[in-house]
This record gives sequence, C-alpha cells and structure tokens, in this order.
Amino acid sequence: MSDRFCLQLVSCDKCGTENVYSTEETVCGTWIDGKPIYRKVISGKLANQSGNGLKFANVSGLKIDRMVNLYGNMSDNNNDIQITLQTSYNKTDGLSSAVNMAYSNVTGDIGYHLLGTQASYAGATAYVVIEYTKQ
Repeated sequence: MSDRFCLQLVSCDKCGTENVYSTEETVCGTWIDGKPIYRKVISGKLANQSGNGLKFANVSGLKIDRMVNLYGNMSDNNNDIQITLQTSYNKTDGLSSAVNMAYSNVTGDIGYHLLGTQASYAGATAYVVIEYTKQ
C-alpha cells in the first residue's frame, strides 16, 4: 500500500499579502509599536528638467503617521536603463541621472530632487512604493 497524505487548509489574515505591490493600499506587516504597516505603489511622471524640491505626489489623504520606507524605480524613455530610487548623488563620474525622494509631514507631499545630465529621463515614469503607518 502506498503512502497517503492529507492536506489541511489554514485561514490566516496575512497569507500572501506581505509581498503584494499594488496601487491599492495593502497591509504588509506590523511596525514596532504594533500598528499595521500599509504599502501602496504610486506612479507618476518626473519633471522635464533637473531640479530641487519637485513635487511627485500628494498623499495627505492616506493619513500617514510614520513613513517606514520610500523606494521605487524608473526607466529612461527608451526603457534601455532602469535605476532604483533612492539613488545617491555621491558618485561623481558617469552618473547620468539620480533621484532622491522625501516625504513631508507638513504638506503630505512626496517631493524629489532630480539630477539628470541627459534628456533620456525627462518626463520619465517612476513607480514609487511607500510603506507607512496611519495616524
């Protein structure tokens, strides 16, 4: 007689949600104070020129208490090169584009600084992942 196996299904709150990336707000974990951590992907266009203090999106409607993580990616307009966000400016040679992003508790804006020495990233689409707790 061959071995026989049983499969038991278990219901749980967070099965499969920890690695979900969606434009919908999704619970993806728990912060150190016990509050749920939410994740949301926001897409948008970058500016046509380099600049400081540029606005990417206003997320004040999310009622963010603590920004846990802010990251993402963008590709040039030909989709030849992709870079990840937060890209540091500390490389002095060979850096054709970089973006640093920050969240303002005061305005609810995600802002950024864009370094672009080539037009290939002008108006490029970026996907920003925010992970946060709520007020």
